[in-house]
Amino acid sequence: MVSKVKLFTQLDDLEQHLKANTLAHLHLAVITNNELVFCATDFITSRELKNKVDKETESLIVLGRQVLALKEKLGECSEGSVAERICWYCRKWSDPKTRLSGVQLAQQFIDEIEAT
Repeated sequence: MVSKVKLFTQLDDLEQHLKANTLAHLHLAVITNNELVFCATDFITSRELKNKVDKETESLIVLGRQVLALKEKLGECSEGSVAERICWYCRKWSDPKTRLSGVQLAQQFIDEIEAT
């Protein structure tokens, strides 16, 4: 059985990796004006976007799900975590009622992450 200390260490490592990679990807999205930065398979509702999925965001979501699963296993709160927020931003971007600029949302997410 893996000790809780090892699981917490693993969680810290995953969260740091997720945060660093998310920030790097978001900064690149802002610089390159990538409006599809939050286009992810699990969150898009439009068929036309199915072929425009952002592969790096997809990878970050997979990593985020690992973080969320580990947090749940350890009884840790995930609210406000980068793992939880990236999904929130993908949902927000893909909502046809409130379709917002991917670049603006990316900058907002950068600001949010850097404020913590």
